[in-house]
Amino acid sequence: MSISTRARATPTLGRRARATRTNALRDTGVTRDGLRAAEKQRVVVDVDGVGKVLLQEFANDVYAVSNKCPHLGLSLQGKTPLLSATVSDGAIACPAHGSAFDLKTGEARGEWCPKLPALPVVGKKYCGEPTAIASYAVSVDESGAIKIDA
Repeated sequence: MSISTRARATPTLGRRARATRTNALRDTGVTRDGLRAAEKQRVVVDVDGVGKVLLQEFANDVYAVSNKCPHLGLSLQGKTPLLSATVSDGAIACPAHGSAFDLKTGEARGEWCPKLPALPVVGKKYCGEPTAIASYAVSVDESGAIKIDA
């Protein structure tokens, strides 16, 4: 028996969600207990065929998103506290630029790159357009093993 924590089955990239289709469940090698015991209830795992995925427990639910910010490809969760994302109100924020992404959908939330200064004359021209990060449906089985649908 599998307990799905969210219904969405397809990663979301770009500004619009792709058509829903079922992908293969991929083991993350992390259990729910292991995630709860991790600092900030967050781990980054390398999932075969997907790449680096950030697993986050928030409000008693498990979420999976790409660990790469779409602005410059920097990690949302690095190896030091300075390079550590923050989570609030169901969104995870890039530690470098401050762009926030919805944990469920991956969609950008709020101001894009709020930590980047506006340059005289050009403003924030080099920030680019808000872009979503990939997000993945998560399932947790009876043993607590966390899998993503990717």
